[in-house]
Order: sequence, then C-alpha cells, then structure tokens
Amino acid sequence: MTVIALLYNLVCRGYPLWYHPRWWLMTDKFSQLVQIFVLLPCTTLLFLRNMPHRPLVKIMYGFGFLAVYGLYEALLCLTHEIVYCHGWSFGWSMLLDACMFFVMWLHNENWRISIGLSGLIMSLFLAWFHVPWDT
Repeated sequence: MTVIALLYNLVCRGYPLWYHPRWWLMTDKFSQLVQIFVLLPCTTLLFLRNMPHRPLVKIMYGFGFLAVYGLYEALLCLTHEIVYCHGWSFGWSMLLDACMFFVMWLHNENWRISIGLSGLIMSLFLAWFHVPWDT
C-alpha cells in the first residue's frame, strides 16, 4: 500500500485527484507522509493480522474495514480537510478502498496475482481520469 501511495504521489504530482489543503496543523505533504508511513501500514497490519478464516466472515470483515475508511474520509469531507479534483469523488475513493482491501487480501493469499491486479487497477484508474504522463 505504501508503494502504491508513493506511486500516486509521483505520477499525479501535477494532476492530483485529491489533496489535503490543510490537515489540522500539518502541511499537505506532511499529512501525506503521515498517511503513507503511519496510517496505511498500521491499518494494513490490523486488516491482515486479524483476518478471519471463514469466507462469509472475511467478506463482512472487509466491509467493516471499508466502513471505517469511509467514515474517516467522510469526516475529512465534512471538515473540508480533503479536496477532490478532476472528477474524483467520495464514491471513487470507496471503490478504490474496496479494491485496495481486496488486493491486500489477495496478496496475503497469492502475491503474484495481486501484483498484476494492482497494476491493472492502477492503469484503469489513470486512464479513466485521464492522468497525463508529463505532469
């Protein structure tokens, strides 16, 4: 997740799909670093470490984590701590988070397939939102 978040910051640096204009007392770049190196790894470890074994419970568990991420982003929206650009929206964030949790689970099961699927998902998002390669 950290690598993908860093890739997003590299590829979309001149064409952000979302950004944080201020994050309490932090600058936009510092808040991204906190999210990339603290929040994302911690939630990834929590998600994978406590993954249940039964299939239906796994699905409910994934939706629970998706709900937590959704509530967090909704709070950011309500407090104007996140700004969406170039057609991105809260719904797209939820879809991206759902893909992210699925790929994390898949990586835990079969990392080779998850790497390919991550590249495909990332390519589709970049194409859908017309992210230029020269930014």
